[in-house]
Amino acid sequence: MTSWVSNPLPRIIKVLLAAAILLGAVAPPSPTAAQTDGPTYVVQEGDTLIAIADRFGSTPEAIGEANAISDISRIFPGMELWIPGFPGVTGRLETRLVRFGESIDSLRLRYGVPTSAQVRLNRVVNPERIFAGEEWVVPVSEAGEAGAAYRATRPGRGILQSAVVEDQGAWRLAARRDHPFRRWLVPGEAIPIPSPSGFALAIPEPALEVRIETIPVVQGRLAEFTVRTAESVELHAIWDGRILPFHTTAPSEYVALQGIPALAEPGLVEVELSLTSSEGLLLVYRQSVRLVSGGYGFDPILTVPPETIDPEFTGPEDELIRALVALTSEDRLWTGIFQAPSEGTYTSRFGSRRNYNNTGYRFYHTGLDFSGRTGVPILAPASGRVVFAGPLEVRGNTTFLDHGWGIFTAYLHQSEILVEVGQVVEVGQTIGLVGGTGRATGPHLHWEVWANGVPVDPLQWLEGEFP
Repeated sequence: MTSWVSNPLPRIIKVLLAAAILLGAVAPPSPTAAQTDGPTYVVQEGDTLIAIADRFGSTPEAIGEANAISDISRIFPGMELWIPGFPGVTGRLETRLVRFGESIDSLRLRYGVPTSAQVRLNRVVNPERIFAGEEWVVPVSEAGEAGAAYRATRPGRGILQSAVVEDQGAWRLAARRDHPFRRWLVPGEAIPIPSPSGFALAIPEPALEVRIETIPVVQGRLAEFTVRTAESVELHAIWDGRILPFHTTAPSEYVALQGIPALAEPGLVEVELSLTSSEGLLLVYRQSVRLVSGGYGFDPILTVPPETIDPEFTGPEDELIRALVALTSEDRLWTGIFQAPSEGTYTSRFGSRRNYNNTGYRFYHTGLDFSGRTGVPILAPASGRVVFAGPLEVRGNTTFLDHGWGIFTAYLHQSEILVEVGQVVEVGQTIGLVGGTGRATGPHLHWEVWANGVPVDPLQWLEGEFP
């Protein structure tokens, strides 16, 4: 007769099986349990499977099945999920911002993702109207963003001509397109090219590179535009109806510095770029750019003399200032980061919304205020030329410096002006003394920076170098 005591193996097996079942109930499922290819997504804090499924055009059940998850509520930050429904797409799904000059066709080449998959991943309504600053979901491999560089087709060139110019095989150019059997190229169609930098651009030659240094652009801050071309061109650009003044920084390289109004409505702004080559070829490129809020606060209600906010009183003075800052000099007089024009602390920052005499928050602070007693020296933050020095009703004793390229600085409420119109001043030179003249409740320096006719946040110039 056999006793269970003398043969414990069956009991041990049962215990191990029970432990395995218990562990399986609490351990996180392996994402490779049901699916071993396709893109993956790393769960973020606050994610739910329903939200993830909605984001990628799937269902919680489909994602749960692909990842062997029996309870779809059991996901946690850091968990990597396979996303079903995207055959041929591999890599970890991450969010990138679309750069100015990119199109859905060029993004296809850059990341190796078919147009149809991009449309689904990003819930695209109109593939022809993606905008710079748009959040774009792309798969990124462990090696990083090593996809093909690309260039848009120059008008008048076919596959064979483009292959010769780019030193590429015609079959290679044709095979990387969405329509490999089409024998012609559509003007502006993206084609793969060799590029050490891998920079992606969907604007045809003669433009090689077009950048807006900060994407998205921000209310009340400077936007820097850079254009590099294959040859000297006649260049024109319009930003939201305003002409951008480009300046040559090197052979076939152009820069424009544009201020974004602090009260500009957040949303999409269209940029139009036109280049005329030496051969007379005209290229016009348009793309929308995302404009976001500067996050400015609200100052308490301020009481001022009524005439100082009356347009009939302030209008002529504002018109004078607009005429001053509308002039653009080709001579760039400044270098490096601006230095602070005063030793005081900041008492009021740029962009804060203001309500004068309880008339509503229709105004904003156009400069940066430094605290200080009457007579504190005011220093030039950079080299410049004096274009205005005199008394004004609202601004008090005021000085304007022209630094070139459409960049101006202004110094308001001075007790004394120490420079004259036409004088060239150097960085650090004393140009006036702090005071409380004009619409001021006490002595302080109100300092402004203007870029192509628009006031911008002076702190940006104390923190970074332009261009």
